[in-house]
Amino acid sequence: MSTQNKVRFFILCLIGVLIFPSFLFANNFNQLVEKKQLLEKEFGIETLECFPFIKKIGFTEDQIPLIQRCLQGVSSLQEALTRIKHDNYKEVGISNRFLRTAGFHTILVNWKATPEEIEKFLNQRLDQQQQNEFMDKIRALKKEIGNQGLAKEIYCSKEISNNDCLKGYKNLAEVQNSKRTRRTGWHEIMITHSSFLADKPNKLILGFDETPANMRSQLMKDPYKTWNPQRKMYETIQEKYGKVFKEKLQLENFICAAELNLKECQQGAKNLMAASQSTDFRMRYWGKVILNRYNTLVQDDFHAQIRFDLPPKKILEHFSRKAIKTKAAENTTLAVKLEGRTKNNATKLRAVCDLEGLRSELCAKAFKNFIRFVKNHRDYQVTYPWDTLMFIDGKQLSRVNFALNSNSRNTYLYIDANSTDDEFLNYLERFQSKN
Repeated sequence: MSTQNKVRFFILCLIGVLIFPSFLFANNFNQLVEKKQLLEKEFGIETLECFPFIKKIGFTEDQIPLIQRCLQGVSSLQEALTRIKHDNYKEVGISNRFLRTAGFHTILVNWKATPEEIEKFLNQRLDQQQQNEFMDKIRALKKEIGNQGLAKEIYCSKEISNNDCLKGYKNLAEVQNSKRTRRTGWHEIMITHSSFLADKPNKLILGFDETPANMRSQLMKDPYKTWNPQRKMYETIQEKYGKVFKEKLQLENFICAAELNLKECQQGAKNLMAASQSTDFRMRYWGKVILNRYNTLVQDDFHAQIRFDLPPKKILEHFSRKAIKTKAAENTTLAVKLEGRTKNNATKLRAVCDLEGLRSELCAKAFKNFIRFVKNHRDYQVTYPWDTLMFIDGKQLSRVNFALNSNSRNTYLYIDANSTDDEFLNYLERFQSKN
């Protein structure tokens, strides 16, 4: 490339940077929070979740592209909603598929879909009379099932379609309880895509397309006897590893997810045991560790998830990013000190850190950013009704979903603790009082 062409290329790139929309560089989490507020206000969307049923995340950093995809899906949904005439959707999940579920006010939207594709999906719905007829069928089947005394609470998960739910209820309604004079021992029955072991003893999970005979076979089992193998698994693991983990790691809570069998749980425990031989590993806080099938996540200074078959070497490698105890304690002390400095500031915002999933280092960083913001924008005051600014780790999928649907979202502003100074300003300016 000649010198002249290089100069032209540089100028074109510079112009591109200058005219490129600045919002594309905005923080993904902060944009999601704003868009959720808009969807609530303009379209009546009460609940918005990013990939609500995802099980296979991977590692800590693998959550970031999921949140980016969620923002893409929400942006397309927002555009599609402006084009349709009806606005009676209340719950939306950004997912990898389209699905109508939990009646007619709850949907899953494919994050890759264009606004036109989403518009087409939203408009392909039953009319009001057909919806009423469908729900009448559901209510009649639930009443029939309830009269059989199968369980106190019966419902479908939101992972299956309305039609699959109806099929599941029909199959369950054909089950005859031979002990109709009294209930089975199950407190709740959930119908979903397939049966699997629940995370508590009185809950039975059934697949919607199981035969009535298979459903009845599971229903007639004693819930406590069904749960007994799981209870024994916990006891075996605790007896074999609990004391060692407590002594070596000061681990307060060691849990195997319900999806794991004894062999898998033992494998995960052995891997964690091998990793705990490392002095460096023991120098970090360990509050609660959950062994599961798919994910290895650093959640904060204390809690973590570890894939059961992850080799000890990989465990050490991944969790080396956790702060050592002395540094975590130092960051916690600093965060408390900085929080004190933010009290009664001119913005009329109380600044707090998320109580879950936020590393003390990130909490302290966010307080520093806020203190700089207050210092550099002395005339800033937040508009009513906002009164609290909560720092969230916007790179964690579970905390993103928490913030989007928090019961306190009418007065709390949620902001990504990873925000830069410019992202901080860009976000808070939108909530500035004009008085």
